[in-house]
Amino acid sequence: MGETFQWGGMDGDDFMEEMENDLRDLSLERSITTGLKTAEEIERLTVDEKLNDVDRALYLLSSGQDVQRISVVRDLAKLIRENQVEGMKQVVPKVREVLHLSCQELQEAATQAFVQIAEDKSIPPQLYAQTFLQTILQNIESRDPDISDSWLSVLLQVIKYLPKEIIKRDILSIAIAKGQLNQSVQSRLASCQIIGKVATRFDSFMIKKDVLPLVTALCQDVDYEVRACMCKELAIVARGLGLEPTQSAILPELVELSNDEESCVRLSALETIVNLLSLLDDETCNHTIIPLVCKYCDNAMQNKDVTLPSIAKQFGRLCHGLSVNLTEEQKIWSLNYYRDLCVFGLHEKPSQEDALNPRIQALYKEEERHRECRHHSAFNMPCMVLFAGAKNFKSELYSSFASLCDDPEEQVRVSLAKGFHEVAKLLGNSVSAIQGEFINFLSDENEEVVSAIISNLPETCEAFSKGLDQGHTKIFGFRKDRNRVLKTENFFAEVIPALLAAEARAAKSRNWRLHSDILDRFSYLTRCLSSEQVYQKFVPVVFNCITSHKPLPVHLAACRTICVFIKHNKKQEQRQELCSRLIEECRNHQSSRYRRLFLDVCVFLIEIFSKSFFNQYFFEKVLELAEDPIPNVRLRCCSLLPLLKSQLKLPKDRQLLQQLDLVVRKLLVMEKDRDVTAAIRQAATDMDKFQVVVESLTTKHYFEEDVLDQKKEDEERLLIQLEVKEKEDNDKETTSTKPERRRTEAKTNERNIGSASTPAKKASRLKAVSASGRKSIPSPTGPPTHTANRASSGQAGKKAATKLARAKKTEAVNGTPTTPPTRIPSKAGKKSPAPELNNNTKPAIRRRADSDGYLAAASRTARAERLKKKESSIPSSTSIPTSSDVRRSSLGNLAHERRSSLKSEQSHKGSTGSLDRKSTSGDVTRRSSGGSIPQPRVTKSPSLRTSGNTTPKVRRAAKP
Repeated sequence: MGETFQWGGMDGDDFMEEMENDLRDLSLERSITTGLKTAEEIERLTVDEKLNDVDRALYLLSSGQDVQRISVVRDLAKLIRENQVEGMKQVVPKVREVLHLSCQELQEAATQAFVQIAEDKSIPPQLYAQTFLQTILQNIESRDPDISDSWLSVLLQVIKYLPKEIIKRDILSIAIAKGQLNQSVQSRLASCQIIGKVATRFDSFMIKKDVLPLVTALCQDVDYEVRACMCKELAIVARGLGLEPTQSAILPELVELSNDEESCVRLSALETIVNLLSLLDDETCNHTIIPLVCKYCDNAMQNKDVTLPSIAKQFGRLCHGLSVNLTEEQKIWSLNYYRDLCVFGLHEKPSQEDALNPRIQALYKEEERHRECRHHSAFNMPCMVLFAGAKNFKSELYSSFASLCDDPEEQVRVSLAKGFHEVAKLLGNSVSAIQGEFINFLSDENEEVVSAIISNLPETCEAFSKGLDQGHTKIFGFRKDRNRVLKTENFFAEVIPALLAAEARAAKSRNWRLHSDILDRFSYLTRCLSSEQVYQKFVPVVFNCITSHKPLPVHLAACRTICVFIKHNKKQEQRQELCSRLIEECRNHQSSRYRRLFLDVCVFLIEIFSKSFFNQYFFEKVLELAEDPIPNVRLRCCSLLPLLKSQLKLPKDRQLLQQLDLVVRKLLVMEKDRDVTAAIRQAATDMDKFQVVVESLTTKHYFEEDVLDQKKEDEERLLIQLEVKEKEDNDKETTSTKPERRRTEAKTNERNIGSASTPAKKASRLKAVSASGRKSIPSPTGPPTHTANRASSGQAGKKAATKLARAKKTEAVNGTPTTPPTRIPSKAGKKSPAPELNNNTKPAIRRRADSDGYLAAASRTARAERLKKKESSIPSSTSIPTSSDVRRSSLGNLAHERRSSLKSEQSHKGSTGSLDRKSTSGDVTRRSSGGSIPQPRVTKSPSLRTSGNTTPKVRRAAKP
C-alpha cells in the first residue's frame, strides 16, 4: 500500500504536471474569430438589389463565386420559363461558356437543369437541339469518366423528348461512330446504351437498316463487358424489330451469348430471355427457349456456377412465362429444380476447426452465394405456388415452404414472411396447410421476421378467413355453417395467443417502431374476429399500452386502435364502457401527458366517428380542458377549437356552439400565458373562416364531408339496429322452445294421471254401470274432475270415445237407455252435474294462474289430500241419488243455485285466482292461488237436454 501510483511508467506527480501543462497550452490557443467572412469578401458577394433576374444571373456567372454560379445554374429552368427570350439569348450562352472549365458540382447542377428544361417543354425541340443538345454531346467526350457518365445519363433521358429527325441526324451518327472497334471500351459501352434508347423511337425498317448491323457487331465484340452490355439491350431492340426479324437475327446471337465463357455475359443472356418471353410465339418457346433454359440451368447446378443466384432470382418469371408451353415432364423438372434451390447449401457448411484454413475461407463466399439462392427462392415462392397450383401445393411445394420457414438465415425467413400473404391468397381453401408456419413466424425470435409478417397481417388474416370459409362449400345446410365456424374459430384460437405473445415481446424490447406497428395492425382484426373476441382478448392489452409509460408513437397507435375497436363493437353497452374508460384513463388522469394524449385521441375520434357520436360523448370533455392548469394542455386544446366548430350542426348543436363561443371568449380575456394567448387568437381567426352547417328540411346540398359523415352515422345506426334485432331473435328462440317444453311436460302429466287410477277403481266403475245402466258418480276418494281433465285434447278425446262405446254396449246388453252421468248440486256440498261429452271440440288445457307450466305431480298430491278431508266431512248416511232425484233437485233449485254462485263469485273476486275454463267438462270454476278447494259453478244439467235441436222449457222452482 506504500507504493506510489504509476501511469504508463510515470508516477502520479509527473502525470499531474503534464496534465497542467496541456491545459496551459490549451488556454493559450488562438481565440476563434467571431466573423466568418471578412468585409472584403462580404462586399464581393453583395449584389445590387435593383438588378432583374437576367442581369443578376449574368453578373453572377461572369464575376461571382462558384457557389453563386451553381445557384444560377440550378435555377436556369425557372429563369427560362419566366424569361424565355432574354434567357435563351443572354444567359444560356454564358452558361455554356462557364461549363468548359467548371468544377464537377457545377457540372452536376447543369445536368439536372438541362433535363428539367426538356421535361418542361418550355422551348421548341429544334431550339433545344441547337443549344442544349450540342452541349450535352460535347460533354460526353469529356476525359473525366464521372463527368462523361453524368452527361451520358442526361442524353439517355432527353432522347424521348426529341423528334426522330433530330435523333437520326445528331444522335444515331454519334452512336455508330462510338461503336467502332477502334474506339475505347468506354465509347463502345456508351454506344450500346444509346442504341437501346434509340431503338424505342425508330420503326422496324429503320432499326433493321441502320441499327441491326451495329448490334450484331457489338454482340461479337472482343471485350466481355461490351458483349454483356449489348446483350442487356437486345430485348428492347427485338421489340422494335418484331417477331420475324427477332427469330432470324436476335435469337442466334442470344443463344451464342448464353453459352459465353464469361459468367456476366451468361447472366445478361438469361435476363434477356426472361424479358423476351412475352414477345415470342409458342413454336419458338417450345423448340428454342425451353431447351436452352433447361440446358443452362442444368449446367449451372452441376458446376455450382456463380450464376445460380441469378437463376434463382429469375426462375419464378421463367416458370410463369413458360407455363403454357411446358409439358408435364418439364413441369416436374421445374418443380424439382426449384426444390433443390430452396435447400441449396444447407448441408455443405465447413466445420469450425477448418474455418481458419485459407482454403476453407473461400467457402464462406460460397455460403453467401447459397444464402442468396435461398433468399431469391423464398422471394419466388408465390410465383411457384401459382405455377404448381393450390391443389398440388401440399404434395409438391409444402416441404420446400416449410424448409424456407425454418431456414437458419434471417434474410431467407424475412423474404418469405414478406410474401406470406400472397401465398395465403393463392392457396384459397388449402390455406390451412400453412397455419403452423404462420404461427411460427409470429413466434420468431428475430424482430425483422416478426415485422415482415406483421406488415401484411390484415391481408393474411383475411386470406385465412376466406380460405377456411371456402373449404366447406361441398357441405350443405347447417353442417356446412357449423364446420365453417368451427374451422375459423380453431384457427383464430391458435393465432390470437401468438399475436398477443408477439406484442408482449415487442413491448419488452426497445424496438418501439415494431410495437407501434403491431398495435396499429390490431385495428384490422375487426374484419376477421367477432366484437366479443376483440373485447375480451385485445382491448385489455391495448389499454395497458395506453396507461403504461411508452413512447408517444406507441401511445398514439394504441389510442387509434381503441377508437377502431369502439367503432366496430356491436354492443352499445360495451361501446359506452370503452368511451368512459378512455375518458377516465386519459382525460381525468393526473398527469398532463395523458391529458394531452386525450386531445390527440380526439383527432382520431373525429376522423373515425360521425359528428353526432363525437358531440355526444367527447365534445364537452374537450372544452373542459381549456381550463386545465397546465399551459401545454391549454395550448394543445386551442389548436383543436376550429376542428370542434366544424363538428357542429345547427339547430341540433346550438347549445354546444354557445359553450364553444363562451370558452373562446374566456380564453381571450383571461389567458395570461404568452404562447396560449397567441394560439387562441389564431384559433379564433380560423374559427371565423368556418361556417357551421345548418340542416335544412327542404333543400339539401351535400358536400363530400357531409356524405362521409352521413355514411358514418348510418353505420353507427346500423350497429344499434343489429343489436336490437339480435335481442329480438334471441327472445323468439327462447319463446319458441317453451311450447316444446310444455308438450313434453303434458305427456309426462298424462302418464302420471293414467298411473293414478288403479285397476280396482276401474272395475268398480264398470260394475256400477252394468248394474244400473248408467255411469256412476266418481267416489270422492278418486282423483278430482279438474285433475282428470288436464290431459291433452287427443288423449281426452280417445278416453271419451272409449266411455261412450262402453255405455252403448251396456245399453245393448241390458236393454235400458244409458244417460250421461250427473253431479250432485253444489248447494248440498256435492259436485255439479257434468255436461255431455262432445268429441268434436278439443278440450282446452287448463293452466295454473300463478305458474307458466302445467300442474306438477306435487300439486295433484296436495289436492288429493284436500279432497280426502272433504270426503271425511260428508255424512256417511248420504246416499247416491238417482237420476229422477237429481232432475227434481236441478229443476227446483236452479234459480237459487245461480244466485248463490254469483254471490260466491263476487265475494271471492278479490281473493281468489283467475278463472280457468275446461272445454271438456263445460264447467267454469274459480280457484285461489293458494290452492284452496275449487268453488263449483252451477251449469245446466245434461238430463234437461232433448234429442232435438229445440231447447226444452225449464220451470222455475218456488221460492222457499
